[in-house]
Amino acid sequence: MPMTKEGLVSFLRWTRGVSESMLREWPVDRYTFQRTPEDNHPLWVMGHLAVTDVWTAGVLGATGVTVPESFRTLFGQGTSPSADASAYPPVPEVRRVFDETHTALVGWLAGASDDVLMKPLVEKSGGFAADGYDAVAKHAWHEAWHFGQVATLRKALGLPKVIG
Repeated sequence: MPMTKEGLVSFLRWTRGVSESMLREWPVDRYTFQRTPEDNHPLWVMGHLAVTDVWTAGVLGATGVTVPESFRTLFGQGTSPSADASAYPPVPEVRRVFDETHTALVGWLAGASDDVLMKPLVEKSGGFAADGYDAVAKHAWHEAWHFGQVATLRKALGLPKVIG
């Protein structure tokens, strides 16, 4: 069954709720904790997802979804997380941008027409998405993927499980 716009909005909100649960009880001084240098720590994940919100918004034609330019360099595609917390903006700033970009994208989506969401996006998205519905569904999956990585770090820190 094809996803409706309302279903996508609900899916994005549910995914973000799980992500927020993953951040609960996280010690502020451990936001760049990595077991190995390859681990995507929560600070990088939040910044990366904010940058991804901007990319997805651009593909969809949404306006008003922005990040500070430094976020692209620190968290954009092809970047790697660093355990050095001083390399990043403070946790509250990254969290604020993470929340703002998501709110802006979901707000745009809630008001988007089916015609806009059905426009072909294969070329504009570099083959990532067939149309807006596909782009948003994959966008939610991308967030869940990264917070699955954060879940393993929760476990390593001895924090309570969120799911399962």
